[in-house]
Amino acid sequence: MKRTVGLVIDSTFGMDKTYAKDEHVTIVPLKVMVGNEEYVDGTFDPEIAIQAMRDGVQIKTSQPSPEALMEAFKEQLALYDEVLCLTLSQSLSGTYNSASLAKTIFENPNVYIVDSETTISGGTYLAQKMIDFFSKGNKINEGLAYIEELKEKGSLIFTVDNLQTLVRNGRLGKVSAFIGNILKVKPILRFRRGVLELEHKVRSPQNVIIYIVNEVKKMLENHPVEVIIDFVDQSISAKELQQAIFNLGGQVKVKLAGIVSPVISAHIGLGGLGVYLTYQ
Repeated sequence: MKRTVGLVIDSTFGMDKTYAKDEHVTIVPLKVMVGNEEYVDGTFDPEIAIQAMRDGVQIKTSQPSPEALMEAFKEQLALYDEVLCLTLSQSLSGTYNSASLAKTIFENPNVYIVDSETTISGGTYLAQKMIDFFSKGNKINEGLAYIEELKEKGSLIFTVDNLQTLVRNGRLGKVSAFIGNILKVKPILRFRRGVLELEHKVRSPQNVIIYIVNEVKKMLENHPVEVIIDFVDQSISAKELQQAIFNLGGQVKVKLAGIVSPVISAHIGLGGLGVYLTYQ
């Protein structure tokens, strides 16, 4: 059936540009300021941001302007009757607020703004599922209900080297950071429905892998599971985790997505390794 709903996402979703073009998805980029240099998210090598963090160079990010989002709405409305705009979690960025302001200024009732309440691979997963859903001819109201179902099924689990980056960016309480850093443990955090919590603490990177694999095992007791792995600077650990989950066999689908958006790297810091876990 003919698709009638267009899609706008931001650059932190990490969607492949060729795939986005083929599916007529408009990607609105965030900006990244590395020292005195400004970059457009999704158009430069993520290693630039990673090296800057290693060197102690300050990194700042900024959300898209309402004007940029309005242009994206216009582009999609030229192709489709209605538009769904998905943003990374508003607990991480002002992108959702910027999109809401753009909708207010634009004054078009056929534009719908939804907070994905997740980021990186979680956002990519949701966007791809919505493309598939709308390609079957489903309408916007059905899509709005469907995406809430999807959000309820999934969550992000990740670890970092140092919780101070998350605290500095206002994402985690100072007490949690103190506990994690003083005890010299690897913190394991869960990000679900826009809420970030310190879930567990382990003593080594290998125990992080064991913990995540056990979480997948628990989920497999009830339903088939899909796992998407992202990382900041932990490619080897990411591949080890992918293999460990693959070895579970059964009804688990695992994918290594790659390096996360520099915008997200700047918020979570070095040592970042994470997975999006969801029921299929």
